[in-house]
Parts: sequence; structure tokens; C-alpha cells
Amino acid sequence: MKINSLSLLNFRNYECENFKFCDNINFIYGANGQGKTNIIEAFYYFCTGRSFKNVKDKEVIKFGEEFSKISILFESFSSENSAEIILKDEKIITLNGVNIKKLSELVGFLKAVLFTPDCLDLIKGAPSERRHFLDVFISSLYPVYFKLLLNYYKVLKQKNNLLKSKSADINLIYVWNEKMAEFSHLIFKYRAFIIDKLAPFVENFQNEISNGKEKLKIVYNPSVKEHYGDRQKILDIINEHTKKEMETGFCLVGPHRDDFSLYINGKDIKHFGSQGQIRCSVLSLKLSECEVVNEICGEYPVILFDDIASEIDKERKKFLFDKIKDRQVFITGTEKEIMKNANYIKIENGRRIGEE
Repeated sequence: MKINSLSLLNFRNYECENFKFCDNINFIYGANGQGKTNIIEAFYYFCTGRSFKNVKDKEVIKFGEEFSKISILFESFSSENSAEIILKDEKIITLNGVNIKKLSELVGFLKAVLFTPDCLDLIKGAPSERRHFLDVFISSLYPVYFKLLLNYYKVLKQKNNLLKSKSADINLIYVWNEKMAEFSHLIFKYRAFIIDKLAPFVENFQNEISNGKEKLKIVYNPSVKEHYGDRQKILDIINEHTKKEMETGFCLVGPHRDDFSLYINGKDIKHFGSQGQIRCSVLSLKLSECEVVNEICGEYPVILFDDIASEIDKERKKFLFDKIKDRQVFITGTEKEIMKNANYIKIENGRRIGEE
């Protein structure tokens, strides 16, 4: 998997700019606020159809303009693909010349692993941060999972609306419970599967980073503690909570309440980990993402590192670059760092002003 070129038109602070990239390290540098991260954001649009900054599409359109257009050429299994996204009153997506009507048709086509300073929230943040990580990752591997999520959250919304009415017919709620169980047991199975896939890689990377001092373990915490692979038992548990749900006015059981935990030497690092351990654990998790993608898909993803210099010291950065040296990587930074076989792009005020 690799990205060959990118074109930006009225995207963030870019008026019109074109970029070509090398197969190894592409180092994008310049002062803060010049537009380096905007390039990473554009890539991410082609992975998920959305920004990783949790903003509305209209917010990425250059001020004073009516629309934005981003275009990309990328290779997957040695086959070249093209994609284009136009952001206006509605989002228009074209993949290899064919219009796409649903995001599920785009998700997973370009696979990338993203590391930003905000990724530290995977440890310290709310469970929703970790669920989002799992959902984006699994959707990139299995687009059918993305469709499952959409269906599940539609059912969840309908059921919550019914519960909030306070005069809901309990028999109607049981009907929605059936649909929730149908989607829940599949989502639980996908999440458990991917946690099991990540586990050995996470442990090995952390062992290397810590010189054998730390054993990192990742544990899935589904909202249904037992039998989460059994549809009927999931339904039974959901039904058992129905009366309490009618009292509270919202759904208490399901994948929307899942979480996972990371332990170093048996201790939950969310509560007991140092800043250094948190940074290393996230790094181990991101490197593990790459390995799982390669194991399942037979090809490594593109790696996107936005401003990692502020989060990783020199020793760990050396470890990181040693692990990703044969893959396509995009790195942003304020200062140019000399790296072997790197392509350098300098950005100033939304313009490429230098490339070596």
C-alpha cells in the first residue's frame, strides 16, 4: 500500500497544491500553523470519508470558497487507484471513476495507521476513545463491520427514543432488543477477534521497547461480560435489563458500552502508568496495528505520524524508525530531520516551497 500523489484545491489553507511522494519516508516540515497536518487530514479522508479532527466537512473548505476538492493516486497490491472527494453542500466521492453513494464503499480501500498526540487519549481518555479506535481499525479491515455498526446505532437510537417516551410498550422494546442482539453478537465477535490479533504484537513490541522490563497485555471488556458470542444469551441479558432501562430512559447493555484495558506487569496503566509508559504503550499499539493489517490483508498500511517529536524521545524514535524503515511513512515536524532515503517537503502558509 502506498500513496503516489495528492492534489488539494481549497482545502483548509491550501488554494491549489500538488504533491508527489516517495516509497519510503516523506518528511513534511515547517513552522506551526502552516498546513502540515492538513496533508495528513486529507489522507485520512480517503481512509474513512471523514476528518480525524471530529469537525464538519464545511469546516475544511478554505475560507471564502464554496467547495473543496482533494484527489489522490495510490497503489494497493500493485494496482493503481484514483479517488476524489468534493466537499460542498454534500460530499461527492469518486473511486476509480465511479461515484460512491455510501461511505461503506470507501472505508478500507486505503489503509493507514494514524499516530497523533491525541492518540494518548487511547489510554487516559473515556471508553468512547477506545471504542472509536477499535471501530475505525476493524472497519478498515472488514468493511462489512462498518455496515454492522451503522445498523446497530440506528437500532440503538430508535430504542433510546422509545425508552425516553416513558410510556413505551414493553413488548415493542422487546422487538428492538431482538434487533440489538442480532447486531451485538457480531460486533462483539469482531472486537474480541481483533483484540486477540493485537495481543501478541502488543506484548512483543512493549518487551522490545522496555528491554524486557515490561509485559503489556490488552484485555477486551465487553458490556456483556459472559457469553458475548452467543446471540440468544445476549438477548436474554438485554431483556433482563429492560425494566431498569425503562426507568433510566436509555439503553444499558450493548457494544456502545464496551471498553478495553491495557496492563503493564499486571497493573492498569490508565490508573497506574507513567507518562513514559503511556507513550510507549500507544506506540506498541500503533505498531501492532500495522502488523495485524499485514497479517490479515497481506500488505502493510501507509503510516501517518503527525508531530510525533513532541511525544517520543530520541531512543524510542530510533526504535520506531527501525521498525518502519521499509514502509511508506508520512511524518510532520517543525524541524527538518536528516533521514536515509527520505523525501522532504517544506510547507509555508499552505504552499509547498521546497522539496528535495
